[in-house]
Amino acid sequence: MAELTRKELLLALISAGDRPRLSGLDLSGLDLAELDLRGANLINTKLGRADLSLADLSEAKLTGAVLIEAHLNRARLNKADLTDADLTGAYLKEASLLMGVLSGAKLANAQLTFAKLGEALANAAHLRGANLNGANLTFSKFVDCDFSDANLSGADLSGADLRHCDLRGADLSYANLSNADISHALIESANFTGANLRGLFSSGVDLHVAVLENAIMPDGTHYGAEVVTTIR
Repeated sequence: MAELTRKELLLALISAGDRPRLSGLDLSGLDLAELDLRGANLINTKLGRADLSLADLSEAKLTGAVLIEAHLNRARLNKADLTDADLTGAYLKEASLLMGVLSGAKLANAQLTFAKLGEALANAAHLRGANLNGANLTFSKFVDCDFSDANLSGADLSGADLRHCDLRGADLSYANLSNADISHALIESANFTGANLRGLFSSGVDLHVAVLENAIMPDGTHYGAEVVTTIR
C-alpha cells in the first residue's frame, strides 16, 4: 500500500520546490500521471504499477527504483538515471529517454514501442522479450545487453553499440543498423529481413546464422543466394 496519496504527494512537491526528495518511499499503484517530477530524487522508490503517463521525470534519479508494470507511456525521462531500476513489464510507449542511463536496468517484456532512447547508456541491461518496435536507439550503448526474443522490428539502431549482446531470436526485420556494431554478439535465429546493415561492424559474427532475406548487407549489396561469411 502506498505511503502517500496523490494529494499528499502534490502538497509535498509544492513544499519541496525544485528537485524534490522522494527516495525510498512506497508510491506503488498511485496515480502520478502528468506530474512534474523533474530532477526528483526517487532512488530506491517503489513505483510498481504506478501511473506516470505523461509525467516529466527528466534528470530524475531513479537508481534502483522499482517500476514493475508501471505506466510510463509518453513520459519524459530525458537524462534520467535508471541504473539498476526494475522496469519489468513496464509500459513505455512513446516515452522519451534521450541520453538516459539504464545500465543494468531490468526491462524484460517491457513495452517500448516508438520510444526514444537516442544516445542512451544501457550497458548490461536486460531486455529479453521487450517490444521496441519502431523505437529510436540511435548512437545508444547497449554493450552486453540481453535482447533475446525482443521485438526490434523497424527500430532505428544506426550507430548503436551492441557488442557482445544476446540477439538470439530477436526480430530486427526492417530495422536500421547502419554503422552499428554487433561484434561478438549472439545472433542465432535473429531475423534481419529487410534490415539495413550498411556499414555494420560484425567482427566475430557469422551473419549467415541469421535470417537475411532482402537485407542490405554491410558492403551495400542486397542479400542473395550467396553464402555470407564472417565479416571482420
